[in-house]
Amino acid sequence: MLKYLRERSEARIATPGRRIYSYVSAAVLMAIGIWVFSTSAPAWIFLAAVVAVAAFDVFLTSKWVREDALRLSRTAGE
Repeated sequence: MLKYLRERSEARIATPGRRIYSYVSAAVLMAIGIWVFSTSAPAWIFLAAVVAVAAFDVFLTSKWVREDALRLSRTAGE
């Protein structure tokens, strides 16, 4: 389990585009959180955003881990 978590965290920072995605998703969550708590908007908006970002993050990082593993296995044979 720890190896999988380490692979996911390494995949998130492997390229500049992935790092930008991480910063943008964190900024979006912070902006929605600040907006919800400062304007007394319904809390379910923030919770829905957290769930959506988390689900999208799991999908993308799993895809990136598979791509990185495939690329590594192809280059290891050369």
